[in-house]
Amino acid sequence: MFHLRRLLEKLFIIAFCLYNTYKKYPDENLPLYFLIVLIISSLLELIENRNVKLFLYAFFAALILFNQPLIMYVPLIVYDLYEDFKWFIILAMPLIFVDFYVENLMFSIFTAYISIITSKQNETLEENIRARDKIKEDSLLLQKYNEQLRKDREKNVHIAVLTERNRIAKELHDAIGHSLSSSILQVESLKIITKDKSVLEKLDVLQETLIRGMDDIRRSIHNLYSESVDLKEQIEKLCASFPNIDIELVYKINDNLSFDMKYDILSIIKEGITNCAKHSDADKLKIILLEQPKFYSLVLKDNGSKFDEEAIKNTRGIGLLSIKEIAHKYNGFLNYSYDNGFKLHVTLMKG
Repeated sequence: MFHLRRLLEKLFIIAFCLYNTYKKYPDENLPLYFLIVLIISSLLELIENRNVKLFLYAFFAALILFNQPLIMYVPLIVYDLYEDFKWFIILAMPLIFVDFYVENLMFSIFTAYISIITSKQNETLEENIRARDKIKEDSLLLQKYNEQLRKDREKNVHIAVLTERNRIAKELHDAIGHSLSSSILQVESLKIITKDKSVLEKLDVLQETLIRGMDDIRRSIHNLYSESVDLKEQIEKLCASFPNIDIELVYKINDNLSFDMKYDILSIIKEGITNCAKHSDADKLKIILLEQPKFYSLVLKDNGSKFDEEAIKNTRGIGLLSIKEIAHKYNGFLNYSYDNGFKLHVTLMKG
């Protein structure tokens, strides 16, 4: 929009300069002067180097001294001069007095005013665009932050539920489990001192019933304790949800991780697979999860031939920054690189 406006304004200025030139110097070679000014003005639009532009302005001023009809094009040069050197346009005004023409002076002042207004409006427009982009960026970050808060809230609720279940399971184990164990032992004692066969048969039935009840309670309590995530099974389900990628899983850890760590590991793996599917042309991905004496090591390596770091950083998922935060949460670290495929390495310390 800004460049179109400048083009239209310059066309208007050129037309008026042509009119004034014809009016003031009707017998001069007007096409030649017009061509010279048009070339200089076009170069000023195309060239970015300020020193070269300064040379072109000085060259035009020198031409005026030997070709007075060029004075009628000072308004056009003044219009360009403000865009490049702002208030240096004041230095161009004395050129008009080489061959003073009042209409030329008035029009030069008018073109300077137009250039100032156009430049100010363009600056305002650019500030508005930057503000809009900043608001949009903040909005996206806020959405991402809220989504992360929602996930953390769900995870905390799940952890609280599991904690309460474990507490209840422990109480059941301590109370009912011990009572049943004591009852089974008492029945066994009665069987030793009882000689009546009919009573012994009934005691056997009672003992078997108590043992079955004990086993049922143990299974139920075990299920309550084991309600947390089966990490390997969840990873395999996650891999199966991406049929277009050949995923190899190397899983060599014990299942005694906390629910919090299992959830975070799943989040990292899900983000890695999602990024592989969205931002890479890879068709193979290897996931390695190893347990070391002091830490857990998680590596994701694909065979993609392209790598867009900004896209991965700005993803709508948890992103590299959040993965780094997870690593720091466990006093670990995150490394990633690209060498015949994208590689992500996360270390999570134990304890």
